Amino acid sequence: MEYKHNPRKLKTESGFSMLEMLTVIAIIFIISAFAIFNINGALPSEQTAAGLNAAVAVFRQGRDIAIAERRSYQLVVPAVNPLNQIGLERLNIGGGFNALPVTTLPAPAQFGLDSSITTPPETGLVQPTCTTGLCFGGTLTQTWLSDGTFVDSSGQPLNAVVYIMVPGNPAASRAFTILGSTGRIRTYKWNGGAWVLQ
Repeated sequence: MEYKHNPRKLKTESGFSMLEMLTVIAIIFIISAFAIFNINGALPSEQTAAGLNAAVAVFRQGRDIAIAERRSYQLVVPAVNPLNQIGLERLNIGGGFNALPVTTLPAPAQFGLDSSITTPPETGLVQPTCTTGLCFGGTLTQTWLSDGTFVDSSGQPLNAVVYIMVPGNPAASRAFTILGSTGRIRTYKWNGGAWVLQ
């Protein structure tokens, strides 16, 4: 049997034209560019949030273990790199201390305050004039007592502010406050014009 070709029964092959392919590729590139722009804009904020969480964890640990062990714990800022490290020391009865491991803030977050930010998170607390971002009102030592209070070198309750920043990104700044009489911590985020509670 001989097969006869019938051109009317052939299906035309379908596919994308070159113009359609270029249009789809252009749309993909535009969406990718928006995604990269948004990720880069959010990254400094995420970095300061990670730094804030690391620093707050040290302060909460200091208060919690001081209460649990009924011992005083002192805050330590290593002299080698005070911009991104913080630690605790347990003060021993009769003198001496036991140092706990130092916590390093995840890079590029560090303690500090951008010069464009001139107001503290809470009225009545330490003004943001300290250059290190660890604002304790000039006191040399900061200690948690066994009842959880945060005190200065004379044993008086110490209200303090700690600022976290990523250099060159003031809009990503974070802070937390410590109420000396209770050791309570409150965290804040800079919204470009004011501090807002997190």
